[in-house]
Amino acid sequence: MRLIAETRNLVILGMMIAIGSVALPSAADETADNLLDAITKGTFSLNLRYRYEDVDQTGFDDRGKASTLRTMAGYRTRWWKGIEAYLEFEDVHNLGLSNDHNNAGAGSLWNGVTDRPVIPDPALTEFNQAYLGWRPLRSLPFRFGLQEIVIDNSRFVGNVAWRQNHQTFEAARVAFEGVENLAVSYSYIGRQHTVNGASLPMSTSHLGAAYAIDGIGTLRAYGMLLDYERQAQWDLSTTTYGGFFDGKAKLSESLRLTYRLEHARQQDAGNNPNRISTEYGRADLGLSISKVTIAAGYEVLGGSPEDGQFRTPLATLHKFNGWADKFTNTPTNGLQDLFLSVTAGLGKWKIMAIYHDFSADTGGDNWGTELDATVIYTTPWKQQVALKYAAYEAEDWATDTTKIWIWTSWGF
Repeated sequence: MRLIAETRNLVILGMMIAIGSVALPSAADETADNLLDAITKGTFSLNLRYRYEDVDQTGFDDRGKASTLRTMAGYRTRWWKGIEAYLEFEDVHNLGLSNDHNNAGAGSLWNGVTDRPVIPDPALTEFNQAYLGWRPLRSLPFRFGLQEIVIDNSRFVGNVAWRQNHQTFEAARVAFEGVENLAVSYSYIGRQHTVNGASLPMSTSHLGAAYAIDGIGTLRAYGMLLDYERQAQWDLSTTTYGGFFDGKAKLSESLRLTYRLEHARQQDAGNNPNRISTEYGRADLGLSISKVTIAAGYEVLGGSPEDGQFRTPLATLHKFNGWADKFTNTPTNGLQDLFLSVTAGLGKWKIMAIYHDFSADTGGDNWGTELDATVIYTTPWKQQVALKYAAYEAEDWATDTTKIWIWTSWGF
């Protein structure tokens, strides 16, 4: 872990010197002729995202309310002799309402509120990413340092980009795409930086391979060894192997079919004190007619008192099993999620609605249902303005919860 931390510190120091010595550059070519040009003629990026979040949850007398602004500023050098560097600064700031929700912050980041629902966006200022890229060959890129990682659909590893503080990792990654239709990648993660500000040491490896079958889809296989170092997280240490097939078929000029079928198996690993022997499955089918897509899916995270629960603690969990976030921890008896979605693109407007029916994988309980919806408008100057809604109606799991978000985002 020390090597990764030292690499991050060197990148941060070098990039701070570079940013402090240059003015805002014009658009630059990808490759520089010399080291000075690589440092001074890079590219700045900026993103501002304001969000108001309101949570009404049974069991609390008062609603949870948060008003936060995320500011991201980044600088990327040009490539020079196969090397580039990137530094990204992140600030999450409360614009009022800082004590009207439990921010779930780690350690000193926690605001101490216990009598209101959780909205996990603690205020903080940090370097979100700081890494070096190296490509000895164009088909063989490496990346070392503090970085966001999104693998496939982020079911196993993601950056949780919905939260104001993104999830990052101290990691080393390599990809290979030198053979037609074949892509192979490997990631080693030495530390997880969660959305609530926790820093969790680990020794995690993810290996994936994908082969594209022309005109049909892509067949992928993956293996992941997740091994946490601290005893508090030992029960999350697992080995997972799986694969999936996804693709799309054009049925006519305006009609398209999409599909995905996935299966994985998970077992305990490292110092995990519990027995884990469980499975994961997912099936998706979608039909697009012009600008409208209707899709149905079925996802199963296995679980039982005897065999443990299928869990994915590095994932972008908000993306799966309902936006109310009632299933970020898999229930003891597992989870079955049957869902139906409708998405429409109407010019600068995007509309989506999703209905979930949740039940236990074992034991026969009905966990509850949820309705999610969002409307996003993109302005001519590329700013997004959106309204998002989630309503979970509990039966045998958790409590009734309604969430509303109003947010806007702009950047370059």
